[in-house]
Amino acid sequence: MGNILLPGGLGLLLFALALLLLWRNERVRQQERLHEEYKQALGLPGELVYEDADGQGETLYSSNYPLIGKPDYIVQHPDGRLIPIELKLTVSGVTQPDSNHVMQLIAYCLILEDYSELPPTHGIVRYADRDFTIDYTPALRKKVIRLLSDMEQRGPQDPPPLKTQRASKCRACVFQQICPIGRDK
Repeated sequence: MGNILLPGGLGLLLFALALLLLWRNERVRQQERLHEEYKQALGLPGELVYEDADGQGETLYSSNYPLIGKPDYIVQHPDGRLIPIELKLTVSGVTQPDSNHVMQLIAYCLILEDYSELPPTHGIVRYADRDFTIDYTPALRKKVIRLLSDMEQRGPQDPPPLKTQRASKCRACVFQQICPIGRDK
């Protein structure tokens, strides 16, 4: 009797394993399809190689400058260049990008010089209603490097020359207690 049950049980076990493998393969295919649909819905100009829009991306570092950052997306252009994309989806109705958004994007371009043989040629600031392509020019690159140098030379006795800041930003800032501008907001 035991000899008869053994082949039947073994056959049933193999059948269950085959079903499990089919189910797993279908789940993998479904996840790949959803990921492809997601990438297409984003409308990115290249292959998505990095994502931090959900806050889970790895921090990127510059080996030459005191810079770290996490762009929302990085896509790879067909020529191999990396393109940072920064989302500012709460902003709409503007005719040109905010200068601080441009500097943030150019800082990401500076960081990405360490991650590819070819430096970026541009980046994209994406607002709620439109995208702005920002060229990574030598002048903008130098401006960010100059700002970094200024920041390194500043200390508690010589704070940056800020005139105003939105109170909501100051209240959320970890430096509020020591910042001469944010302290009273």
